[in-house]
Amino acid sequence: MLRLEDILSAPEKTGVYIIKNSSKVIYIGKAKNIRERLLQHYRQKETDAKERAIISEARHLEWIITRNEFEALTLEIDLIQLHKPKYNVLYKYGGGYPLLLITQDAYPTLKVVRGHSEGMVFGPFFSTGKAKKVKRLLHRLFRLRTCDPMPQRKEPCMDYHLGLCSAPCCGYISREEYELSVRSAISLLSGDVSSVLPELYRAIDRYSQELKFEKCAQIRDLIVALENLAKGQKVSNIPIHSADIFYSMGRLLGIFLIRSSKLVDKEVILLEDEQQKEEVILGFYYSNPLPQHLITNFDLPDEVLKWLSQRGRVSFDTLKDRELENIIKENMGGHVDLALLEREFKEKLGVKPLHIIEGFDVSHFYGEHLVGSCVVWERGYMNKKRYRRYKIKSVKKVDDYASLREVLERRAKRLKSGEEVMPDAWLIDGGYGQLRVAIEVKRRMSLPVLVFALAKQEEILLCEDGKEIPLKEHAILYRVFGLIRDEAHRFALSYSRRLKIREDTTHVLDYIKGVGEVKKRIIYRNFENLYELLVADDERLKRLGISPQIKQEVRRYLEGN
Repeated sequence: MLRLEDILSAPEKTGVYIIKNSSKVIYIGKAKNIRERLLQHYRQKETDAKERAIISEARHLEWIITRNEFEALTLEIDLIQLHKPKYNVLYKYGGGYPLLLITQDAYPTLKVVRGHSEGMVFGPFFSTGKAKKVKRLLHRLFRLRTCDPMPQRKEPCMDYHLGLCSAPCCGYISREEYELSVRSAISLLSGDVSSVLPELYRAIDRYSQELKFEKCAQIRDLIVALENLAKGQKVSNIPIHSADIFYSMGRLLGIFLIRSSKLVDKEVILLEDEQQKEEVILGFYYSNPLPQHLITNFDLPDEVLKWLSQRGRVSFDTLKDRELENIIKENMGGHVDLALLEREFKEKLGVKPLHIIEGFDVSHFYGEHLVGSCVVWERGYMNKKRYRRYKIKSVKKVDDYASLREVLERRAKRLKSGEEVMPDAWLIDGGYGQLRVAIEVKRRMSLPVLVFALAKQEEILLCEDGKEIPLKEHAILYRVFGLIRDEAHRFALSYSRRLKIREDTTHVLDYIKGVGEVKKRIIYRNFENLYELLVADDERLKRLGISPQIKQEVRRYLEGN
């Protein structure tokens, strides 16, 4: 544990301090006065679980003196990215979000990357899945090559026959035609279609005169895709062409990406405290490219502005447009009037305000891959950073009560040890049986939490004191408890399915005669799991170049195992 005398030996100067446990760096911070900032950590340990964990785990304290706060900030960011301390928020947002990269080759292709790379990048995307979906769409629309690096072939691969690649490796497309496809892809990604549409119309006229009707059809598909984009989206006509907007609403921080006057993506984060928003911004741009404009509804310190300016050309502004702010508020999503909610807790449930509610569910995949989930609702918002998944270890067959008991006991141990923040309540997906299991675990572990259960269909909230609340008659409570229950169910189900899919794709196809690496790629690209393959229409399989016999081989293998 970090002792008070260790802190008092720290200098009252500007710099960076490094807190270590026995072997690793666990926290890095900067301060104008290192000793005073460390004393703040020490004082806050009485009321803040994170500060208590830092102080209790600490074994060594180091510091580096700098000439000014800007040097301290720069050093802090670099050290955090180097050591990746588990208690630093900046590290969690500094790994870089997925970007789409158009390479600089003679025949460029698309890649999903993180961080800076040579080529033209677009994004960021807030999930790898979304970036990959856009990549697949661009291959389908513009037929950019899928192989990397590009080989020289006499015959095209299967992706050409699937319409995903134009086969430049075989000389099936000229350099000029390929460059037009690349410019079209760039137009779609940037949202600015005006520069390439006239060229596409000229190309379709030229191919018509040359009686190359297949090429006309391909160009027509490009035009349709780009013109549909030009018609706009649901959230469009924003009075800014390109910007990243960071919007603070208490502990909620929204990140909104505006491209070509459209809101193209967003992420809303629940911070541990409001001061962390600067760390999120620094982490966000440590790996991601800077936008033309960075807009916030709060002031950024001079050293933060200076650090951002040194990473690229960007203009800073505060959010002034009332209409744009209204759009952003509508898109913060999931936020409820906490004052009204607290009144509902008191009047309808007869309990004090619930600030943190943990939701639990268990799931399995046809008797296999038993798992549990824990989701966290915190002060009006689902805190996805604190979600946890559990593989059931002690239960060998389907037993919802035993599985739930294991999940709750494992969660309770972490709560009792202080590794996780103690919630005000547990919400179990289920009925009276699940409620009794949760109450039993709570009492045995002496947890100061209320316990509720909410079963599907009936939508009756079951309370441990015997109350039954018909939630459909109480919209605010239904919005909160229904959201938590549904999210716990979704999170558990997705984990069980993921384990099953991982097992299937790793093992099953390896044992199927006639399925080589090429056919595996086709199956993985077109079917999310083996079940979809098994129920697929034979004609669809034939169009993909897959013999329907393979489907029968998979079914026989599964039935035999």
